[in-house]
Amino acid sequence: MAVPPRQRRWAGPAAEAALVLAVIGLLFVAALAGFLVGRASAEDDDSPAAAQTETTESEPAETEGATTEATQTETETEGESEDVDGAAVFAEAGCGGCHVFTPANSEGTAGPPLDGIDLSKDEIAQQVRNGGGGMPAFGDRLSDEEIDAVADYVESG
Repeated sequence: MAVPPRQRRWAGPAAEAALVLAVIGLLFVAALAGFLVGRASAEDDDSPAAAQTETTESEPAETEGATTEATQTETETEGESEDVDGAAVFAEAGCGGCHVFTPANSEGTAGPPLDGIDLSKDEIAQQVRNGGGGMPAFGDRLSDEEIDAVADYVESG
């Protein structure tokens, strides 16, 4: 009767080392894939201003009626810019992510609560425009009308 040859088995430490190396290799591949995906998405969205410009551009109108309609819409939008809703600006700018403010139903924890704040509208507008004390400046992101509207909203809240 013939005896089959012995199969060679991995020693305990060698098997463990091979497993650790395989896991490290997989982690490296996953990290490289994450880096490449993040880098590609960062190139697609360079800045908020570029994204805003892309969304506001429109194709030229093909007919005179469409041109007139577009002109009327632009005129109406310009007329409304004087009557900006402070609550909408508060929500769109993300103020509620940092500040507690009952009228806006916001429960942020990073910034000070805005309920019963003892600042004038001008002081609030200056803080929003220039930032400071951990708050980012919004002077480059919001128009003067939007800053005034949100300052009025916070003051009246």
